[in-house]
Amino acid sequence: MISQELWVFIHILLFTCWLGADLGVFVLARRARDPALSFEQRSLLLQMAMKIDFTPRIAFVLMLPAGVQLAWMLGYLHHSLWLPATAWIVAGLWLILTIQIARGGPHVVALHRLHVILLLALALSMLAAAALAWSGIGTLTPVWLAGKLVLYGVICLLAIGIDWAFKPVAAGFARLAQDGSNDEVETLISGGIDGTIRVVVALYAALLLAAFLGVFKPGW
Repeated sequence: MISQELWVFIHILLFTCWLGADLGVFVLARRARDPALSFEQRSLLLQMAMKIDFTPRIAFVLMLPAGVQLAWMLGYLHHSLWLPATAWIVAGLWLILTIQIARGGPHVVALHRLHVILLLALALSMLAAAALAWSGIGTLTPVWLAGKLVLYGVICLLAIGIDWAFKPVAAGFARLAQDGSNDEVETLISGGIDGTIRVVVALYAALLLAAFLGVFKPGW
């Protein structure tokens, strides 16, 4: 069996890849809104951001089973083996879906809809499990761990919000390629990027708070 220390390391590594790579996406996306740059330069910045964005998306997926596995090994799940097994199965299917969306293709719109449904289901599951834990009914022992579940559920909702907020950016760049820069196009792009950044900052806050709970394990 893999040691607890190794799973702690994997957990930290996923957090680093998630937050660190996402900060790179943040910087590139902000730079891509600059109308002083050529379309080719802005398009390249956005393409680089999208490629880097694949790393935090994978870390987001794998954080779920890695966290459940670690909690189970530490005895917080009352040795319910079905929980980590279920988490790995869900993550495996989720990972396949994420890769297929990244590849694009004729079915990408349907896959995006399926992804939204999955994120909503995960969010509701996390919130329900935390509510059961706080009421003393669920399988989770510490209250702080239930808090991490709430934050993961919130992050699932914020992930939906990021994709929704980014839609005007894609539309704006399509018009930029066809019509060139004008006030309407730049407003569309800037507004979309600014809206996306606001949701991303909220996600960073939730992620950092989850890390705080995991490290300090407050007793409330």
